[in-house]
Amino acid sequence: MLYRLKQWLKEIFSEDEEVQSMQPPKNRSIQQDSKSQSFGSQSVHTKMSFQYPNQDSYPFPIMKDYERPKAPKPSREPKTMERDEPKSTYKVETTMEEKKSFRPTEVPSPIYGFQQRKPEEDEHSINDIPTYLRKRNTTLKTEQTSEQTSSPEPRITRQKGENKNSEEDYHEKVIPFQTRAKKEILQEEPIHQKGKKIQEEPVQEHKSEETKQETKQEFQFTSKPRTDKPYNVMMTPGDKRRLNQNKPKTKPDNPTYPPLHLLNDIANEATTNEEWLVGQQRKLETTLDQFNVKAKVTDVKRGPSVTRFEVQPDIGVKVNKFTNLTDDIKLNLAAADIRMEAPIPGKSAIGIEVPNPHPTMVSMQEILKNESFRNHSSSLAVGLGLDIEGETVVTDLKKMPHGLIAGATGSGKSVCINTILVSLLYRASYKDVKFLLIDPKVVELAPYNQIPHLVSPVITDVKAATASLKWAVEEMENRYSIFAREGVRDIDRFNEKIKQANRHEEKMPYIIIVIDELADLMMAAPQDVEDAISRIAQKARACGIHLLIATQRPSVDVITGLIKANVPTRIAFSVSSQVDSRTIIDMNGADKLLGKGDMLFLGNGAQKTRRIQGAFVSDEEVERVTNYVKKLAPPQYLFEQEDLIQQASIEEYEDELLQDAIELVVEDGRASTSLLQRKFSIGYNRAARMIDRLEEIGLISGQNGSKPREVLLSRDQVHEMLQLGDK
Repeated sequence: MLYRLKQWLKEIFSEDEEVQSMQPPKNRSIQQDSKSQSFGSQSVHTKMSFQYPNQDSYPFPIMKDYERPKAPKPSREPKTMERDEPKSTYKVETTMEEKKSFRPTEVPSPIYGFQQRKPEEDEHSINDIPTYLRKRNTTLKTEQTSEQTSSPEPRITRQKGENKNSEEDYHEKVIPFQTRAKKEILQEEPIHQKGKKIQEEPVQEHKSEETKQETKQEFQFTSKPRTDKPYNVMMTPGDKRRLNQNKPKTKPDNPTYPPLHLLNDIANEATTNEEWLVGQQRKLETTLDQFNVKAKVTDVKRGPSVTRFEVQPDIGVKVNKFTNLTDDIKLNLAAADIRMEAPIPGKSAIGIEVPNPHPTMVSMQEILKNESFRNHSSSLAVGLGLDIEGETVVTDLKKMPHGLIAGATGSGKSVCINTILVSLLYRASYKDVKFLLIDPKVVELAPYNQIPHLVSPVITDVKAATASLKWAVEEMENRYSIFAREGVRDIDRFNEKIKQANRHEEKMPYIIIVIDELADLMMAAPQDVEDAISRIAQKARACGIHLLIATQRPSVDVITGLIKANVPTRIAFSVSSQVDSRTIIDMNGADKLLGKGDMLFLGNGAQKTRRIQGAFVSDEEVERVTNYVKKLAPPQYLFEQEDLIQQASIEEYEDELLQDAIELVVEDGRASTSLLQRKFSIGYNRAARMIDRLEEIGLISGQNGSKPREVLLSRDQVHEMLQLGDK
């Protein structure tokens, strides 16, 4: 039994040891004392100790934990990159930029940019210089600055003694790439210890020069435009059709108008002399009181050259009393001449117009800058001048539609024509308006030669002028036939229809016919000129042809009743007699004008005239404007003056019976003056001219004494000649 008990105890203790050995080790040793136990007569004393074994006492192999190697901290030292090239190797070193202190950057001005501000000019010096000279100086300055900025910067070559850092920066920026086959190799330099600098390889100077040359060659190659065109391209009809379909539709170009700085500056307004106005008003009231005319001055309107006193009569005072006192009022006011408007249209007052002691000139720039001219809806708006109240007078040639300008020599007719033409140049493009200028004086309209608005050069010959008026009549008939085919009534609707159909090349321009001196034409060919002017004035309004006639001799034989009846708008300048005034405007008043642009304007359908001080355009201004317009486009003439002269001479010598005379001579086989006189019942002079004409064309022989002339051509030859002549 005792033996079994011992074996049992051994098994128990051996199991405890195995359990303890399987538990995880601890850092400290544990001791445990067990009490003695007695089993029967024998006591067993046990003592056990548990601790982690030493490093060398493990019975099994030790597996060490894996520790990751610590990566070294990246150094901030510079690295060198290398690029392999066929000849040399460039090492590019990227270094950290040193921190610099804060420095404010230069901010560009929203107006001047990086440029310096321009010094302010003195107002007095600006007023002394004309606008067109200031504009020309500014354009020259801008051109010089643009040339300086556009010129290439000078090429800087570095010398051997220059700073090394600047040379290194240059090589860092410029890296030549000659071919695509080059391989870029970035070579990482080993990390050096602190305090050591990376030594750079010296860069040779001739390498930098090669780099500059190569980059220059590349720049020239890329910037050279390609001018070669393919010559071996074959297009099929389908390709051409698709190309025509893909072509953009033609659009009208934006018109270019002359700038306003080409005209002279606006003249300074004359200071109103209040003392003179008050004195004239007091003298006028005193004069009316002395003649027992009860009236009072209600208002005073000061114009550029005339001041109008508005006098309101009392109840029961007749208007004739004022008109009968015209000479007495002129005497008491010490005026050069006065004009009385009794009554003023739209007012219950009588206007007495007195000349100003210091008249003010009306400049063309002032008229063109006015809102009434700039905002006018018509492309044929014309600025005439200022009225007595100082308002700008703008008329429309479409509503005019034809005008008569008449006055004595030096009264301002030619200046008025220049004002109208300059207004049209500032208002309409050369594609919208065409001019036909007839100038028998030769020198008045000469500055307008070579402008793109002209249908032909300025016509100075009387025969050519007559032929040009006949051409205008034919053009009028042709336009009306086109209107009938298109189903429109006037030129505005035709151009609108053409624009909607995108057929801009068929657009019809307006034609303005200007005749500077009608009296010279009426002396040369009165019947032809009167017929042409009458036909144009009667029918040409709807087809866009307008007529302006000027003359310095407003007599009945020049301005006939037929012409005056078809020209509704009239402008009367200063004339010498009341008869001439009534010839122009059918009323008195033009004989009271002052001259120098002082005019009476009678509009279409108006019952009363309107006094206007016309705008003044000098010859220098006209030349500047026309020179600018000439640069816009070359003129495209429809005919020349020589062609008109030749056509007029042919029409003059050709007889309507010439064709019948040719047939008679060919059938009879002989030709003589007496034969033509008998057959056609004409006089000797006409028959002799026809014989001379037959000799010129080579049909008959020359004069052979008293014998009849021989016929040199046969019937077939004559028919061939006539057919060629028709072609």
